[in-house]
Amino acid sequence: MQPTVVVNRHRQTAIIIARHGSKYEIIKLGKGRLTVTSLSAAELEIQGYEACQYPPSQAACAYLRHGAGVSKKARKYLENIACNKFSDILSLT
Repeated sequence: MQPTVVVNRHRQTAIIIARHGSKYEIIKLGKGRLTVTSLSAAELEIQGYEACQYPPSQAACAYLRHGAGVSKKARKYLENIACNKFSDILSLT
């Protein structure tokens, strides 16, 4: 699965970085330290996340500069995404 930038109705952004079975691993942009969390497709839908046309590599670069810091696991994913080129428009399915 390619990384996907998603945004919800509250304009909160996240990057979906992987899929393991029925769960998606995501990094949500927020006030605290950025970490990797797992959500199901239903949880993503309930939180109102939808794919957007923002390049994953550009989002990853911005996330790496997050003022509150980035966990080691999240940093590994983000650095990999930042160094690669992916499609601008990606699908959650």
